[in-house]
Amino acid sequence: MSDVIQTIQNRVSQPRVGLPAPNREQLDTLFRCAVRAPDHGRMRPWRFVVLTGESLKKLGLAFEQAGIAGDPAADETKRTRWREMPLRAPMIIVSIACIKPNPKVPDWEQVAAVATATQNIQLAATELGFGVMWRTGEMTVAPIVREFLGLAPADQIVAFLYLGTPEGESRAPEFQPLDQCVEFRD
Repeated sequence: MSDVIQTIQNRVSQPRVGLPAPNREQLDTLFRCAVRAPDHGRMRPWRFVVLTGESLKKLGLAFEQAGIAGDPAADETKRTRWREMPLRAPMIIVSIACIKPNPKVPDWEQVAAVATATQNIQLAATELGFGVMWRTGEMTVAPIVREFLGLAPADQIVAFLYLGTPEGESRAPEFQPLDQCVEFRD
């Protein structure tokens, strides 16, 4: 079995990661893999923002403000949780779909291209020995978070990829029985 097939079949989300995170050369490899995603019309709808160090703390403050906007009565425990969410990894790559109007390439297809690019990053990071967790949730649409990242009105956050060196044991991949999702027709 080829390395790529093994990497795909054994990829699991890694919720606990620490230092080191990918270095610049490794990031270049990840992004070269990302931009090989299928891209109808060569729209190149992707944008990636790499956050480390102080930027993670600033994202945490944006998360806290977004949380307070939705829950003004939030206690200090909730506020701390929001603030510390980005600190669960030494690096976050924010995958953003920069939607461009095109009569032949609908918005959903541009988002799908960025999701595929994001998966390519996950697979390449796994192959390089890093742990990755794809996170989404309410922070992907929070105005204060969008402002922090400098998003245009049509842009969509596809993922917050938490990256670093795996900590602890990885869980075994769980395989869905193929007869639940594959149908053959003659």
